[in-house]
Amino acid sequence: MRILAIHNRYQIRGGEDECYEAEVSLLREMGQQVEVYEASNDRVAKLGKLRLAADTVWSGEAYQTIEHQLQKYRPDVVHVHNFFPLISPSVYYAAKRAGIPVVQTLHNYRLLCPNALFFRDGKVCEDCLGQIIPYPGVIHGCYRENKVASAGVATMLGVHRTMKTWTKW
Repeated sequence: MRILAIHNRYQIRGGEDECYEAEVSLLREMGQQVEVYEASNDRVAKLGKLRLAADTVWSGEAYQTIEHQLQKYRPDVVHVHNFFPLISPSVYYAAKRAGIPVVQTLHNYRLLCPNALFFRDGKVCEDCLGQIIPYPGVIHGCYRENKVASAGVATMLGVHRTMKTWTKW
């Protein structure tokens, strides 16, 4: 099987990075052909806040790169581990256009909650659950304790919920 694995690495290595690497390694050991597309959050500081916010919603760069990689490599499946914030959900559309199915591993609650944890102020918080635009996360500054940054994440979630990015295919 030919697999394109997609992952946005964190600045501080964590469980998602470990899981992604272990899975790619295991798949290769089992004889699968795995190509990777990676981004690193080390680039975040160089982008500027407006560019980062825009790319979080839709990265034209990632879309074009994935589109080219899909044409060249022709995988059987795209496996997305983490697209946030630099790769963006645009990669789902590149795969759809190429007719290649996508598998998404959910390492956290990012698709439902701006801080990805359903946890705020020392307790479980589900205020954004079921909201098209997760505005409670903005009001509370749930992402990085920053209302502006939370608004960027909420915008990405609201746009892609409205577009049905994760549910229509």
